[in-house]
Parts: sequence; structure tokens; C-alpha cells
Amino acid sequence: MGDQSKKRILIIDDAEVNQLLLSRILEAYELLNAYTGEQAFEQLRANGETLDLIILDLVLPDMNGLELLKFMKADDTLKEIPVVVMSAQVQMEQTSLDMGAVEFWKKPFWNAQEVQNRVAKYFE
Repeated sequence: MGDQSKKRILIIDDAEVNQLLLSRILEAYELLNAYTGEQAFEQLRANGETLDLIILDLVLPDMNGLELLKFMKADDTLKEIPVVVMSAQVQMEQTSLDMGAVEFWKKPFWNAQEVQNRVAKYFE
């Protein structure tokens, strides 16, 4: 396994509890956080070239996460970054994957070890 400390993950989720949970589970990585679509765009503009993984919630206060996913997959700088979509809306799984997500996580999350294993596979 590679050097986790150098891997940068952007977590896009408006729920503080999910941000905190993922921050604890993924503490071995360098984490960036966005709580809105607008903050996500700012992070993507500033750090897009250095991101190794994006974890995207579909429900954001100012936009639909699928709009953000569509933007990322159309952008030459961002399109190769793996995007994991998470949502309690399981009916969105196939749509998310069809739009370019590498994986769909159903909320609420499983145990911490499973999340760590799922993330680690993108850095092998």
C-alpha cells in the first residue's frame, strides 16, 4: 500500500455529523471538506489537480450532487479523479454509476473498517 499521508480526499457533505464521522474514519489521509456545492466548486478550483478521491453526498443545500458529478466528469482536470457517491436514496445508485461515480455508498455507513477498506483500494 502507498503512503496514505500524501493522499488527498475531498469530502462533500452538508451534514456535520457525516463530515466528523468520515474525518475520524479516514484520519490517515489528508482531508478537505466542503459543506455546499459552492464550497465544493471552490475546493475543486483550488485543489483539483492534487485530489486523489472525492466523496460526494447527493443532497446538498444549494444544488443536487448529480449536477456536481456531471460538472466534474466534464472537466479535463477533474474527470480522472474517482468519485464515490453516498446517499440514503438507494434509487440513485444506478444513475450515479452511469454518470461516472466509481462506487455508491448507502447511508448510514457501515463499520469504520469497511469504509477504510473501500477507500484504501483506490490507492493500491
